[in-house]
Amino acid sequence: MKHVAQTNKKILATTIVSALVLIALQVVLAGCAATGGLKRSGVYSSQEATDQWHSFEILPDHNYYCYGPDARPFFIIAIAKQYNLTSKLWRPVDLTPERLKKWIDIPPRVGYDPRTYGADIRGPNGERIGLWYSVRDWRDKGSATLGEGNQVAVTTPLRMEEQQRRRTISTSGVLDI
Repeated sequence: MKHVAQTNKKILATTIVSALVLIALQVVLAGCAATGGLKRSGVYSSQEATDQWHSFEILPDHNYYCYGPDARPFFIIAIAKQYNLTSKLWRPVDLTPERLKKWIDIPPRVGYDPRTYGADIRGPNGERIGLWYSVRDWRDKGSATLGEGNQVAVTTPLRMEEQQRRRTISTSGVLDI
């Protein structure tokens, strides 16, 4: 009889723990669902943005910036003129359709490319602040934040910054990765 009582206590304890875990999981999932509609500032992959870049059209109401070598930068961004870019990483560029085509079409793209090299830079309310383009690797995206007074900060991907740091360390002879 004592063995049956202990077994019943173990079953009850296991049932209570399982129920608590399920409740906790439901609370977490409900929290995720509740915030799913909220939009944070950031850089979001977009086929529409990719198509915009691949049309080589320069938007007159945007300022253009690049990061990387002049011959072929790693990233290009376009920021709507009503916003002020505060990041010092970016170099302003007087972009023309010809220059944009030269940067993007190495090697020349032929036909449809399913990868989204472009992205929207969005504010916290989902408004489009600008456009992002990753010239070399379609998976690379930075981050963006919108501050007071339409101040925009855009960073390059951490992976890119880490590679640059490693290259600098490697050339100094300290670390070779």
